[in-house]
Amino acid sequence: MPYPIYFSLGIIQPFAPLQTEEPEPGVTTVVGDGKIVGLRLEDNRMLAQLDEIAGRIGLDPEQLWARVRADDDVLVGRRGDLFGGVQGR
Repeated sequence: MPYPIYFSLGIIQPFAPLQTEEPEPGVTTVVGDGKIVGLRLEDNRMLAQLDEIAGRIGLDPEQLWARVRADDDVLVGRRGDLFGGVQGR
């Protein structure tokens, strides 16, 4: 089952108008203050094409890859965070 993934890429003025554009199927950009401030991929499996997508819409792939994160790994000793206990050890 595909899940969408959203990248927050910038901040804008609190009441600045936002608009969305769909430069290609499954890819939506959020534009505010004349710049792209968000990117939504309809299917998280599209991450395999992230470099190509970034190139086609004019974004820096390194900026996007820096925003990709996963859940904390229980094997790194952070069980408390995962199960509602005390903060990381």
